[in-house]
Amino acid sequence: MEGAPTPTGNDALQTAKRLVKETIPKRKKIFTASILCMLGVSFFTAALAYTTKLIVNDVFVAKDAKAAIEVAIIVIVVSLSKSLFHYGNAVLQTVLNRSISSSYQKEAFEKTLRREISFFNGKHASDHMAQIRLYGMAAGQAVTVLCSRFLTEILTLLALFVVMFLQDALMTLYSILIIPVIFGLVSFLSRKIRKVAKEETDLSGHYFAAGSEALAGVRTVKSYNLERKSIDKFNSSVDALEDRIFGISKVTAATHPIMEFLGGLVLGVFVIYAAWQTINYGKTPGEFTAFITAFLLAYQPAAKISKLWVELQKSLTQSFFMLQLIDTKPQSVSYGNKSLDGSLGSITFSDVSFGYENDDVSIDKVSFHLNHGEKVAIVGKSGAGKSTLVDLILGFYGPDNGIIKIGSTEISSILPTALKNHIAFISQDVFLFDDTIEENIRDGYSSASKEEVNIAVRSAQVDNFTADFPLGLQTIVGSNGSNLSGGQKQRVAIARGLLKKASIYIFDEATSALDVENEREIMTAMLKTLESETVIFITHRPALLDYVDKVLMLENGKVVGFDEPKKIEKTSAAFRDLFGALT
Repeated sequence: MEGAPTPTGNDALQTAKRLVKETIPKRKKIFTASILCMLGVSFFTAALAYTTKLIVNDVFVAKDAKAAIEVAIIVIVVSLSKSLFHYGNAVLQTVLNRSISSSYQKEAFEKTLRREISFFNGKHASDHMAQIRLYGMAAGQAVTVLCSRFLTEILTLLALFVVMFLQDALMTLYSILIIPVIFGLVSFLSRKIRKVAKEETDLSGHYFAAGSEALAGVRTVKSYNLERKSIDKFNSSVDALEDRIFGISKVTAATHPIMEFLGGLVLGVFVIYAAWQTINYGKTPGEFTAFITAFLLAYQPAAKISKLWVELQKSLTQSFFMLQLIDTKPQSVSYGNKSLDGSLGSITFSDVSFGYENDDVSIDKVSFHLNHGEKVAIVGKSGAGKSTLVDLILGFYGPDNGIIKIGSTEISSILPTALKNHIAFISQDVFLFDDTIEENIRDGYSSASKEEVNIAVRSAQVDNFTADFPLGLQTIVGSNGSNLSGGQKQRVAIARGLLKKASIYIFDEATSALDVENEREIMTAMLKTLESETVIFITHRPALLDYVDKVLMLENGKVVGFDEPKKIEKTSAAFRDLFGALT
């Protein structure tokens, strides 16, 4: 959330309230079990402190060998009980933390993927994934600290104070005077940590591998309505990660209770050994020892509470930005609910202008009409406005002025999913998921029959290279098609688009990685398949002009020519500069 103000103390408080309200009621069983473990930890910690009174008075002062054995057994049982409750509490804290973290990571990912296309401009996909991972972890950590770790330490501290008070009330009251000093220091550090946490959120650049492909290929995802598939795939990866972390935590969490139990065992043996000695301080040595022990033990939870409070400010700051992300509604371009069932593939621009945020006008008063079934090339130098024109047709942005129609329907009144289903977009920047060739093609139309897939495969000449693969169409393409050549990737993308059975096809330099001969063969087969559909080519290749009915020439965001290729060649010097003489 770069540029956003640092959250205030009240922002942190409201964030904490919302996190607890949204998460704990859904996890009552985990929280109840955690409460029982907290009570067990606090009770047996206090009991361990109290046993020192028994050790001194009943063993050392009374010099009772039988009592020594009994006290040793009590110490071992108390230590073991505390260790078991501590272990259970640690595991439940991890379960609670990961459950909340994964839940918010899924929600933040879905909200991010459903944002408008401009949200992704100027920011790398890995930055988005780092934010999502960081935000989810922060939310889980915040709730765990508030509802488990804090309570554990506070209950332990209170139980130890009871032991101290029973031994010496005046000394206990004196020891409490240190609490305001602790809270003063904590309050100061809290203000500092909120700022640091915001900076960490802004500067975080690590990425979470699962899901980054969906954000990197967001245009493909959105134009083929693949949000749900991408979300489900990301959710599965988070669930797998959650299981792994839980498994590791059960092992690592056992270290502390085992060491503590061993310490209690050694202490029990030491009591039996020390019972043979005569130790006498003259006046209630057991009470004095119990107080000191309780005080020393109380220092640990008091220090943890201070540290946890400071860490909590960091988690709440990051959670604050996460909730802002979740609450922000996408700036939808198509607000309507009209379908395009039965609509033709004609496209009309009427005096359309558009400029990106903080940028000059990219499209300036553009008007043209494409008839259904026409094959048109949109040409012009880099920066002329070709890609912007395509983004407007796809509904990624809305025009600042003017009207765009698909068929007879204004694009602003079309249901977004209907618009995407009506148009197939094949980009030069081919994006493929790390799956089989066939699954990537089926993303065009997941319910397609095997025969329909094969027709698309043949039309795009995918079968020409898959015949050499041992697994054929079941070959894994690798991350973003890394196992395929550029030309092979483009053919898979073309097959995916053909399978979509749209009314309008847009090819943005979609054959740029193919040689002339392969391009000619694919174009011939492809246009035979798309004989009745509207086809738009964004191209710099003169060879493609042989397959179009008209050329739309753009220059500095304006239409400077719209006619048949041969005619526009004669009238436009800019066209001749770009393509030379047509043969």
